[in-house]
Amino acid sequence: MAGGESDVRYRYRTSVLTGPWREAREDAVSDAVRAKQAEIEDQSLGKVRWIVPGVIEERDGEMSGRALG
Repeated sequence: MAGGESDVRYRYRTSVLTGPWREAREDAVSDAVRAKQAEIEDQSLGKVRWIVPGVIEERDGEMSGRALG
């Protein structure tokens, strides 16, 4: 992105499925819920309960990724 902003993308990854890269973490969580890989445990706190062990991955514009709990 221009102006020094980070081009961070998010997706869910489980042992069974991997979602598409999204611009917002919430969209990646929604993908996981729709795929029945996770449930929203506490909407106000953004807590996710994984049905299948999984993580939300984060990737910056340089293609390096890391897993978020």
